[in-house]
Amino acid sequence: MDVNLYPELYDAIYKNSVWPQDLLKNLSDSDYVEVKFDSYLDGLRSELSFMDEGHKIVTVYYFDKREFVQRIEMIESDSCITVYDRIADVTLLLEKIGKLDSLNEIMKLMAA
Repeated sequence: MDVNLYPELYDAIYKNSVWPQDLLKNLSDSDYVEVKFDSYLDGLRSELSFMDEGHKIVTVYYFDKREFVQRIEMIESDSCITVYDRIADVTLLLEKIGKLDSLNEIMKLMAA
């Protein structure tokens, strides 16, 4: 059990790196084409489109009902990569700490 990972676990559960309103600020940059928001489950889904070296790239953000980003995916051509996945990060840290059996409790906490 690596107790040194508890602060990292806390951050993975409670810290938020991007808020939906932060995405709107990107529209002031000429490379950004549009930002769209849709309802998704109990939260929001946002698509942020921008141009990079002549290629259109779409970044999809999934937010929960508290507006905490849960997942970020980047789509270019036919390729989709996961840039960030909060649940995967929490699961990995719980596994490293030796508390994977606490995953259901943590998920309930995150959904509150």
